Amino acid sequence: MLKPVLVLVLTAAAAVLAAILYVLQGTYDLGYSKAQAEGKAALEVLRAEHAQAEAALARAAASDAKAAAKALREQAQRADQAAAHLAEQQRQYRQNTDRLTGEIARVNDLYRAALDAPPEPLPACVFTRGFVRVWDEATGAAVPAAEHPGGAAAPSPEAPTADQLDAGISRADLLHHHVRYAEQCRSTAEQLDALIHIVQEQR
Repeated sequence: MLKPVLVLVLTAAAAVLAAILYVLQGTYDLGYSKAQAEGKAALEVLRAEHAQAEAALARAAASDAKAAAKALREQAQRADQAAAHLAEQQRQYRQNTDRLTGEIARVNDLYRAALDAPPEPLPACVFTRGFVRVWDEATGAAVPAAEHPGGAAAPSPEAPTADQLDAGISRADLLHHHVRYAEQCRSTAEQLDALIHIVQEQR
């Protein structure tokens, strides 16, 4: 009698164990499937976020490139406008120089002591070599003589005498030089103003 009962108990235990194992296997499979699905979902989220980040970077790069191209075009336009303005100003300065040059002979011919006085030839006007030397050194057309430690120009024995000689230039020569030099100064100042304006606009 004991043996059949033992067999029955063992059979029942085996059945229970099999049921438990089946349940455990099902639970494992369910957990694995769930974890796998969640992992795939998380991976898809990461991929989507990465794709969105790359797309955002691409849009930002495209926007920056577009802005840079626009700024470059605007800068080129400003440079072209400045160049055209400078060319027009230089043309006007040259016209003014030509006009004034044409008047030099007339204004160095005769003079009147008063409005109702008759015209008379201009008296002689002598410009010394010293005058020309100072003029040229002031404009940078000549290099100053060597200086003493105190700052004064070192005189040479012949300097006072040579400075008093006639330089051989006339009022017309002096005025002609001034007209040309004034054109250069105005043109240089205009170029400097245009450059400063462009630099300030870029800030």
